[in-house]
Amino acid sequence: MQYKNSKLKILLLVFIVSIIWQSCQYRPFLKHYFPSKKTHLAKFTKWEKSVYSNSNSMRSCYNITCYDWLIHVHPEKKQINSTMKIYFQMESNQDSIMLDLQKHLSIDNIKSSVPLKKMKRKKDILFIVFNRNLQKGENVLLEISYHGQPVHMLENTAINWNKDKNNKPWICTATEGIGTHHMMPCKNMLADESDSCFIRVGVPKDLVGVANGKLDSVTETASEKIYNWSVHNPINIYNISFNVGDYVKLEKPYKDINGIDQKIQIYALSYNKNIADTFYNQVPIILKKFEDLYGVYPWWNDGFKVTETKMPNGLCMEHQSGISMTDAYINIFKGINLILVHEISHEWWGNSTTAFDYADLWLHEGFAEYSGPLFVETNMGKEYYKRYINNCYNSVHNKRPVIKPYDVGYNNLIHHDDQDIYNKGALLLHTLRMELNNDSLFFKTLKLFQQRFAKSNITSHMFISFFNEETKIDFTPYFDVYLKQITPPILEYHINRSQADSITLEYKWANKLPENFKLKINFWNEKKLNPLYPTSTIQQIKFPSKDRYVFDIETSGYFILKERK
Repeated sequence: MQYKNSKLKILLLVFIVSIIWQSCQYRPFLKHYFPSKKTHLAKFTKWEKSVYSNSNSMRSCYNITCYDWLIHVHPEKKQINSTMKIYFQMESNQDSIMLDLQKHLSIDNIKSSVPLKKMKRKKDILFIVFNRNLQKGENVLLEISYHGQPVHMLENTAINWNKDKNNKPWICTATEGIGTHHMMPCKNMLADESDSCFIRVGVPKDLVGVANGKLDSVTETASEKIYNWSVHNPINIYNISFNVGDYVKLEKPYKDINGIDQKIQIYALSYNKNIADTFYNQVPIILKKFEDLYGVYPWWNDGFKVTETKMPNGLCMEHQSGISMTDAYINIFKGINLILVHEISHEWWGNSTTAFDYADLWLHEGFAEYSGPLFVETNMGKEYYKRYINNCYNSVHNKRPVIKPYDVGYNNLIHHDDQDIYNKGALLLHTLRMELNNDSLFFKTLKLFQQRFAKSNITSHMFISFFNEETKIDFTPYFDVYLKQITPPILEYHINRSQADSITLEYKWANKLPENFKLKINFWNEKKLNPLYPTSTIQQIKFPSKDRYVFDIETSGYFILKERK
């Protein structure tokens, strides 16, 4: 009995230690599941607030100019060994910089164009200290060799090790959410995009390595083939990617908005060549719509391609100039896959105009989500637009504000309550369009914004100011309500049937809203449209009792209906 108790205690101790270890390992993710009761948002430690701040002097003192990444992929071991060359220029005088690299990736060697004093690792942060002050304007090269197997965090991992139907290795990457530092040393912040990027993927000789940009060459060694890809534009950190598989390349012709002949490339698994060839006939249609809406595709000098990938939960990703799509060749509306529509729109919203801080990620996802109904409206009709908007209405959680805390690297992609950046962001744009009631001006403003801020970092404030200036209307109250408040406008209404021949609709806002917030709500009785402008005071309209009536939610700005009995 004593022996059994001792054994039980040991097992319990091992279990507790394991839980503590797992808690430390998963802390960057778990905090999004245990938010502050006051703010409903994830809580951050002093350490996190310091090291993930854009203004931290060891981050702000330098600007990445180029990543040159050589990665050797070993499918049988599910491991990588890599060399990363990081070119950067100093923005201020400093002897130390900070990089991100997940702690389970082992560093083999570090070389520098400026002699190093020391290197230190703490959690997922890599501190580099030089033996002298680097001077403003000075260009520096760091070369970091490392190896390892990227870890799984909950369902997330940077590198997904799969097998295709022919039992061949199929390796796919995606780092938005988990962080690019889970597969390479980098500055894992949106505010600093490298001006260019080289991705050199070493793979077994019977496989193909695909990455962002254009394929410059393929070199061969005794043990592998190295596919050398280059990106000659600014690229945000989570867009850097590679995929490895038994790929074949397809090409489709496309004439861009300027009348220039271009090529669309498709990398599909060999046994899916025929289905992919047919499925991706929709790409020119989608591209044409978005070039009309937002201007010329930003990356023609890096090419346009789509790569077949396999990631958890059918994840697709907007990897710049190299979109990742699943092997589920499914079209939802009239030969169109709306996930592909979403990902292609990101080439403008997210890739060309990139949020300065992860707190503003709605600038990526809200616009990409709203690009879906805009596409179906043009190609399928207004009824499909209304259906899409109604689906957005039914998909909002309203548990956390859309804009998150700045300067902490807030991860919007872990917990579903944070992901109103998609549908609520889209509904904000729908609301702006309905309130402006001038489609020509609305779409002109979006296109001008893309042209003005192409290939640069943006903030919510920048977009709000620009939209207000171009439309000559102060929409700030709308942005404040939908982006900063958790609860959207709630319309409380009551149907009074006390009179035999008429119905009285009573309505008012049920929640506190800014005094200058004026939202038009369309209400129909029979064939008569009644624009309602609710306030905090009860208002009424009467109509014949025989009339059918309905709130036209899809053509109104975003609000929630609440009936008072």
